[in-house]
Amino acid sequence: MLDAALDQGAGLRLQTPQSTPRIAGLVAQGDTDTELPLLWQLCDALQTLGYQVAVLDAHSAESADAPGLCELLEGSLGMEDGAAQADDWTGMAVLPAAAGLARLVAPHGGDPLPAAPARLARVLRPYDMVLLYAAAPLLARWARYCGMTPVLAAAPRQSGVLAAYQSLKALVDAGVVPTVASVVTRAGVATAGTAQAARENLARCADAWLGCRLDVLRVRTSIDGERASGDVQRLALRLIEGAATLSHANASSYGQRSVATPAADEEALPAVLPIRRSPLARAFDRSARSH
Repeated sequence: MLDAALDQGAGLRLQTPQSTPRIAGLVAQGDTDTELPLLWQLCDALQTLGYQVAVLDAHSAESADAPGLCELLEGSLGMEDGAAQADDWTGMAVLPAAAGLARLVAPHGGDPLPAAPARLARVLRPYDMVLLYAAAPLLARWARYCGMTPVLAAAPRQSGVLAAYQSLKALVDAGVVPTVASVVTRAGVATAGTAQAARENLARCADAWLGCRLDVLRVRTSIDGERASGDVQRLALRLIEGAATLSHANASSYGQRSVATPAADEEALPAVLPIRRSPLARAFDRSARSH
């Protein structure tokens, strides 16, 4: 039987695929045991809904051995150099993006440049959803600029709640209120109780210190590579609802026409980029082989 929440999201599914990518965000806090399984399962849920997904890994730098967003922007990454050899993976890519994202923002950690959404839309046009995986300060600037609502995942332990609160503060201070999820990776009464206490604690702190009322979601996931649970599928729908269309972001924030980019961007686009582009992708690959 189909999940009820997914059935209610039928209208969202009718919007895909799109000719212009949309951008969404997942806050990276360094807790790979929580974030990477959730990221993998969110991508799986998005693909189930018909989206072709590109993950921009802001923590991985591009290199000769691992080209990514920077090379796409330069036009040096194309089908002729093997970029389209995606073996069993179609419709998904994980790309190093640290240098490429730095080129799309103003110097010294500023906001995205006026041409940034148009350039991302152009070089990632084979994809329907661009998922930016980045730390809260960087993601806050993109979220404020584009008008998207990112997802913030919190592990149900004291260190996880503290890290989530710090990330939440960075986002709220920038005028961005994310979708917050307390992620449970193991079943059991004790774990469920700990997760509930963590959700309540985070919500109280946000209300008392940030003046922000939160509905913290409980999301059950897995650390052993299982497919997306019903909780993750519902979170994926929230991610879609909070996504922004890249071609519209520039106009809404700056009120001016997108700046043209070099013709090389148009000429070097692969049909589908492979998943094996980022150190983050190797974690995805291990999860995939486990079932």
